Amino acid sequence: MIETKKVKMKMNEILKLLDDKDFLDKIYHFSYHRCNTSVEAEDLCSDIVLAVISAIHKQEQIENFYAFVWTIARRVYADYCKNRNAKCQVFSIENSELILASKENEIDEFIEEVAEQEQISRIFKEIAFLSKAYREVMVMFYIDELKVKDIAIKLNINETTVKQRLFSARNSVRKEVETMSERTYVLKPIKLAISGTGNPYGNDPRSKTERMFSQNLIYLCKDKPKSVKELSEELCVPMPYIEEELEIQCHGENGKYGMLRKLDNGKYAVNIHLVDYDEYDQANKIYEKHLPEFCKVIKNSLKQNEEKILSFPYLSEQNDLRFIMWSLISRTVWDFSERINKVLAEKYFSDITPIKRTFSCVAVAYTEEQYPEFDFYSNDGIDAISIGGYKSVFVSNIYGKRIDKHFDCGHNLSHDPKLLMVLRAIGGVTIDELSETEKEIATKALECGYLRKNGNMIEPKIIVIDRKNDMDFYNLSFDLNNDMETVIEQIAAELSVFMRTHIPEHLMDEYQIYTGLIAGVRILAKAIEECINEGLLVEPENRVGAEGVLMIVER
Repeated sequence: MIETKKVKMKMNEILKLLDDKDFLDKIYHFSYHRCNTSVEAEDLCSDIVLAVISAIHKQEQIENFYAFVWTIARRVYADYCKNRNAKCQVFSIENSELILASKENEIDEFIEEVAEQEQISRIFKEIAFLSKAYREVMVMFYIDELKVKDIAIKLNINETTVKQRLFSARNSVRKEVETMSERTYVLKPIKLAISGTGNPYGNDPRSKTERMFSQNLIYLCKDKPKSVKELSEELCVPMPYIEEELEIQCHGENGKYGMLRKLDNGKYAVNIHLVDYDEYDQANKIYEKHLPEFCKVIKNSLKQNEEKILSFPYLSEQNDLRFIMWSLISRTVWDFSERINKVLAEKYFSDITPIKRTFSCVAVAYTEEQYPEFDFYSNDGIDAISIGGYKSVFVSNIYGKRIDKHFDCGHNLSHDPKLLMVLRAIGGVTIDELSETEKEIATKALECGYLRKNGNMIEPKIIVIDRKNDMDFYNLSFDLNNDMETVIEQIAAELSVFMRTHIPEHLMDEYQIYTGLIAGVRILAKAIEECINEGLLVEPENRVGAEGVLMIVER
C-alpha cells in the first residue's frame, strides 16, 4: 500500500505497484474509455505507465502518489489526442537501465540484451499478457523477490510447478518481445447483428454484447475454438481482461445461456449460430430463387379468398385488403418456414433431438459496407393481463426496411398511453369524451397510425380481433401445402446439405433456429417487396405507419 504522505519511493516499490492488477486495471479502464479500440487503449495505458516511471525517477518526493499518477495520465492522454494520427512516443525514458534497479536478476540482463526503449515497454506489456498462473510466479519471483520455495508455499503448489511456470513465462516474454514488432494487432471492422426468438426475460445474452470489444471476441471464436492466450494475442488485450470478458460472455444474463461456451479442452467456442454475411447471403438464396413461385401462390390465394378476408369479424372496421395483408403475409412466411423445418426434421435430421430454449440468439457478422444490404423484417409481440378493461391483450408489430419498430418484446403495454388509447377506442369513442391530456395522446396515436378519425369519433385503424377468433384469422393466411409442396421438398434437400457443412457440430441441435433466423429470413422482405410491386400490399406512406400492427383482445 502506497502512503499519501511525503515519501521517496524506491524503484522496486514503484514496479510492484505498477504491476498490481487492481492499479493496472484502473489505468487500463481510464485508457479504454478514451480510445476507439482496445489496441489504442493498450498503447495509451503503456505510455501512461512508462511516463509514470520516468516522472518518478525525476521527482525527489511525492506527496500524493495517486494524484501524481492521474495528473500524468491526463497529460499523456492530452498529448495522445494531439497526436492521435501520428506514430510517436509521448514520453521517453532517458536511461533505460533505471527501469529496473537491480542487475542481479535475469530480467535485467534481458533488458540489457534488447536495449531499445520501445522494447522495454513491450516487456512490461507482455507480462500483463501472461495468464494469471504464469503472471503470479513472474511477479513474485522478479518483483516480490521471493524464492521458488516461498512461491510454492504461498500458491500451494510444488516447487517443480513453480520452476516450470517460470521457465514457460520467461520464454513467453522473450519470444513475444522478439516477435511483437512483426505482428499487427487490429480489431476487425466487424459488427454483429444479433436477433433472437422466444421469451428473452432474464435469459437474453444480447445485453452483454454492446461493446465492440465483446463482439470481436465472440467473432474470433466463430470458425474454431480459441484459448485465452490466442484471443489475447489477436486482440492485443492482456489476458486478465480477456478472461474476465470470456466469463461474462459464457455466463450471459442468467448463467445458463451465453454467447460463448467453454469446451472440455479449455478453449472457447460460439454458443449461438454466428455466420459471416456471405454465408447469410448464400443460405437465403436457397429460398429466394423460389420467390416467384411463392409470390404466385400468394397472389392466387388472395384473389380466391378476398371476400372471406374482408368479411372476417374484426373489432375494428377493415375494408382495405392491402392493409390487412401486412398482418397475413408474415404468418404465411412463418408457415412456409415451418413446413420446411418439418421436412428437415423428418427426412434429414431425424437423428438429432432439437434443443428447446425459452430464448435463442443468432448473429450475422457484417462490415459497414455490407450493412445497407441487410434487407429483412422481424416481428415482436407483447402480452398484458387485466388491462384497459380486458382480461388479456396481445399486440404484435412488423418492422424492417419500410417500417420502424413500434415496440419490442420487452415493452410494457401498461406504460404505453397510445396503445391504451387504442383499447379505449375499440367500438369507437367521441372526441368530446376525451380530456385535454387524452386528446393529446389520441393525436399521437393518430400520427403513428394506431387510430383514425371517423367524423367526431376515433376508432382503431390497426387490426383488432377477439381472441376467440385468432386462429380463424391466422387461417386466412395462404395454404402452401398443395401448391408449394415440391418447392418445400427442394429447399429442404438443398438446405440440409448447406447446414451440415456450415453448422458446428456442437450447435447442430439448434438447427431449427438456423433455418428460422439465418436461412430464409429475407424471404419475408423479398415477398413484401414483390407484393408491393404487384399491388397486393399497400406501400407505407412513411416509416412510422402502423402497417403490420395487430391487436388480439380477450374480453
